[in-house]
Amino acid sequence: MPTIIIEPELYRRVEAAAEQQQTSVDAMFTEAVKRYLWDLAREKVATESRLYRQQHAALKERYFGQYIAMHEGQVVDVDTDYQVLYRRVRSQLGDAAVMITLVGETSETTIARLGFQYATRL
Repeated sequence: MPTIIIEPELYRRVEAAAEQQQTSVDAMFTEAVKRYLWDLAREKVATESRLYRQQHAALKERYFGQYIAMHEGQVVDVDTDYQVLYRRVRSQLGDAAVMITLVGETSETTIARLGFQYATRL
């Protein structure tokens, strides 16, 4: 397993917090990294959402009524079945942050972000 070097002062702060929370230093670092990665994914999908809104008119012409998966500002896959698209995107891109949405009349009908489902907003 690789070695991670932590600044001594940071380690002491995490150690104190872990003791206060009655958990381990390992658990504290693991949770912190998970939250950081979650935040990165949320930022990326927010960027994808902005790009989708900017491109909506062209996307609507080409993909109206279909689900699209956007990654790095590009449509990477399309399907009429959300679940089929989701599984295909996950098999192709793994855990990468991807926005999946139904292309409709407006640009505000987001269905999924990074695989977490939300209620459709019309």
